[in-house]
Amino acid sequence: RGTRIHFKPDEQIFPDTNFHYDTLANRLRELAFLNRGLTIEIRDERGTPKQEVFRYEGGIREFVVELNRGRELVDERVAEFEGTMDGVQVDVAFQYTTSYDERIFTYVNNINTREGGTHLVGFKAALTRSLNNYGKRENLLKKDDTLGGDDCREGLTAVVSVKVPEPQFEGQTKMKLGNSEVQSAVEQIVGAKLATFLEENPRAAKSLIEKAMNAFAARAAARQARDLVRRKNALAGGGLPGKLADCTSRKR
Repeated sequence: RGTRIHFKPDEQIFPDTNFHYDTLANRLRELAFLNRGLTIEIRDERGTPKQEVFRYEGGIREFVVELNRGRELVDERVAEFEGTMDGVQVDVAFQYTTSYDERIFTYVNNINTREGGTHLVGFKAALTRSLNNYGKRENLLKKDDTLGGDDCREGLTAVVSVKVPEPQFEGQTKMKLGNSEVQSAVEQIVGAKLATFLEENPRAAKSLIEKAMNAFAARAAARQARDLVRRKNALAGGGLPGKLADCTSRKR
């Protein structure tokens, strides 16, 4: 009823030929998240038997929920968008937490592209543009304020998964995607669907904009503080010529 594959590692090639259950289980769990409705079973028959079955009907939406388990959330719902353009299948899910770090996990044909690539560039561009457009249209942003990419991604947990017929990776390790058409597909699909999501969920949209605005204000304050320190250092560092020389006496 199918194909059975036996694999035995060569001790002359692999320094460690022992299979680590947790490593295999984590990878198989990841594959189950990325392939909605797929059932994967792992059994370890060495010593004390161990067995797990992975199946997630929610796909990467459940993946994001699992990644954010135990974290304080900005909004309970997970935004998830799917679409296909020019043969590229795009599946994106994300959720914001109150933390300050960003966590974006990207995949191409179930391969973890740890260095990102064009699909990550497209997602970041769509996210930043959509939040700025919505914020200005709804008067949540000041006229001259524009949220930066870092502001829009603070506290973000996201999974970006694409299926590409002919992926072009940079380097032997397949850590970074290079297909230019994938960037366009991700950017257009996420941009259109995120705009609709923000319109249909104004309360959640306002929370996301406020989160980004706080990050924007914090970065602006930090930048002003750095500039002030630099100016002080510049004035204190060297002597000034002629009439602009540093004061040497307090007497009038």
